[in-house]
Amino acid sequence: MSLLWVTRAKYIERLKDIRTPKCKDIAERIGVITPDRIFLKNFPQKNPVTAFNPTLLVRGTVVHVYFRIILGYYKYVSAIARLDLSLEDFEQEYLSFACYPAEIVIWPHTIYDIWGAEDPRVHFIDGNYVMTYTGRTYFYFSNINIERTVPIVAITDDPYAFWNKTAFFTLPSDLRKKLVANKDTVLLDTDDKLFILHRPHLEDLPPSLWIGEVNKDEVINKEVEGVRGVFVENNRIVMLPSEFERGLGWGTPPLKVNEDEYLLIIHARGEDEVYRATAILMEYDGGSLEITGIIPYYIMEPKVMYEIVGDRPLVVFPCGAQRIGNKLLISYGAADSFIAFAYIDLNKLLSEMKSVKK
Repeated sequence: MSLLWVTRAKYIERLKDIRTPKCKDIAERIGVITPDRIFLKNFPQKNPVTAFNPTLLVRGTVVHVYFRIILGYYKYVSAIARLDLSLEDFEQEYLSFACYPAEIVIWPHTIYDIWGAEDPRVHFIDGNYVMTYTGRTYFYFSNINIERTVPIVAITDDPYAFWNKTAFFTLPSDLRKKLVANKDTVLLDTDDKLFILHRPHLEDLPPSLWIGEVNKDEVINKEVEGVRGVFVENNRIVMLPSEFERGLGWGTPPLKVNEDEYLLIIHARGEDEVYRATAILMEYDGGSLEITGIIPYYIMEPKVMYEIVGDRPLVVFPCGAQRIGNKLLISYGAADSFIAFAYIDLNKLLSEMKSVKK
């Protein structure tokens, strides 16, 4: 399958010209939570085997952290749990020593996530808490090479209450028949459109950054019973891996920094198999959503021991970002084994952005 089959943004080559394989790590590490200090309240097994790839949502002084847990290695099946922190925990160095109760909030129970619920991202849209996560479908361990994973949406109006799974995203038929898997999905809501930022894996295409659109009423609907398929329309590729990378993926949900301008952290898997992170700016002009700025280098790479050694060595995998004053509070997975947090100076980050426009 050729790239010509999929619409591409006109600035893709410009992005490649701007980017370099260098890293200028500007993330201030502030703590790590290990699985032995997480106590599951609603499961007979006391601790998860691993806990990683956390997203977060700040409400007042409370920080809700949603993260992927593994309870055993036989099929490496994941669920999603929640623990709650205080903003003070990040200032008083509690994170790396304290113990935290947690509760499993999303678990496999449909054909779309029967083999695992992975890598959550949480958004607040129209008064609802909206989670996107990756579901391992019933095809995952089969020899059928279609839709082995799909992005799933779950909704609640109370982060302490039940999450209702409402939809999974799929592609129109011409692309769907080539769709091996889809993951790393976040939502970007505007006044008139709901954009899906996703990372389909199609035959003969490298993992890249895609944008599509969906009908918001089909997705943000708490009254729906059961999980239904929602087609992502108007798909196009907005960023391809550079020659020093094997693939790209969306990281954190978008953070609004100006009117119709959004900041996102993305991740890249290098040719050296190291996972690193950089940042982009996107702008909505009332019709389309485009990348308008990018940091020309990586802003974060594995450098401390808990990012280097783990179930999957050499990984930093940001899934959450919230603004705290002039800083970004980043939550990320470290080596597929730990929940980790970092601060990034927001002004410094934005000052390093390079315009995509020539």
